[in-house]
Amino acid sequence: MRRSIRLPCPELCLRYMRGQSTTSLARDYGCSPTTIAKNLRSCGIRLRPSRFASIPVDEAVLRHMYLEARLPIAMIAAHFRISPGTVGNKRRRYGIPLRPRRQTIYELSLASQL
Repeated sequence: MRRSIRLPCPELCLRYMRGQSTTSLARDYGCSPTTIAKNLRSCGIRLRPSRFASIPVDEAVLRHMYLEARLPIAMIAAHFRISPGTVGNKRRRYGIPLRPRRQTIYELSLASQL
């Protein structure tokens, strides 16, 4: 069951505008940083940009490496100097479909028996 936490707008906004992070505010109020962010937005505050800048990944290169060259995710991640999880996030953002799973030797032998 979800519970809605409503925090005091004036105090929350003031503390955030003075430079406190959503993480430190969440610690003080005993909730998650997401709850703080939602409350700040509902109070009309535009959130500061996150501390991590988005890493540019060329869609065509990612598509080629993933679908055509079928490189391992770890190798693609190393090429772009990003984490394997970010490769998956970029793949989804660009609408690149999951590549088909390669059949195992066992699956190939079963298929040949049919």
